[in-house]
Order: sequence, then structure tokens, then C-alpha cells
Amino acid sequence: MNIAAIHYHFGDKERLYLECVKHAHCRHGMTSFDWPAETSPREKLSVVVTHMLTTMLATDQPEWHLELLVRELARPTAACRVLVEQFISPMFAQLLAIVGELMPVETPLLLRQQATFSVVAQCLLYRYHRPIGQLLIGEQQFQRLLDVDAVSSQIISFSLGGIQRCGVDSFAETAAEATS
Repeated sequence: MNIAAIHYHFGDKERLYLECVKHAHCRHGMTSFDWPAETSPREKLSVVVTHMLTTMLATDQPEWHLELLVRELARPTAACRVLVEQFISPMFAQLLAIVGELMPVETPLLLRQQATFSVVAQCLLYRYHRPIGQLLIGEQQFQRLLDVDAVSSQIISFSLGGIQRCGVDSFAETAAEATS
């Protein structure tokens, strides 16, 4: 591509790179969920996890998207900050609110954040560690794991158990510390 064209359309190479990273990460656009009042936290979690997995496991994404995002995760640039501020942070806030609904009201923010990161990490595992998964259990077996509904159901079930247990354990520890 002609350098003058880059400057005309993007201003400079850094802006071009930022737009490539945004395109690779956000090609499906930002999703904001508006929940009817009667929607349970479990239903909300199910919708968000299924949406994340559907986006992450889409097979029509060019390989350079994954390579660029992995590079950005390994060596963050200014593009990473923009991605977090504009796209990842709003989605994380929505998921954090849902996880908060699933835990006792008095659950410390740190525990809610940890539980939220755990949900996200489970989803990311299937996207970013696909080559490792294929090597561990074979390509055909790993492909069978990638059914969005099945993976979503497993992540939700596992997360709900962990979230419920996290609240119980943390409050038991807090109560034990208070009485000693």
C-alpha cells in the first residue's frame, strides 16, 4: 500500500494498526444487552456466555485476526488500551453486574471481579488455545468440543457452581476470622 494513502485515510501507521486490531477484535460490533425485569441472572449469564462463544468460535474469521490479537496480548501497544476502554470494559462491566447478582450482596468487589475473570477465561480458552487443545486431544476430538451450546452450557454450569461456592467459602473465612 502506498504510504501517502495510509496517511490520507488513517493519518499514520499507528492509526492503521489500531484500526486493524479493532477490526480483528470487534468485527461483530459492540453488544449491549437490555434485560426484561423478569430475566434471571442465570439466563443473563447464559446469553452473555453464548454470545461471547459464538463470536469467539466463529469459523469465518481469517487467521490473521487471531494472530494479531495474540500478538497484542503478548506485547500490548496503545491499541490494547483502546480495545479495553472502548469494547472490553463495557462488556466486562455487564458480566460483572450479572456475576454480582449471582453472589450475596455483601460479596467484596474483588471476589466478584475474580469470578467474572474466571467466566471470561473459560471462554477465551477455547478461542486462543485451540492449537494446544488440538495437540492435547486431537483435532477431531477438539472440534467436537466446539459446539457453542455444549461449551456454553458447560461453562455456565461450572461457573455457577464456582460462583456459589466462592460466596460460601469467602463468608465462612470472614466469619472464622471475625470470631478468632
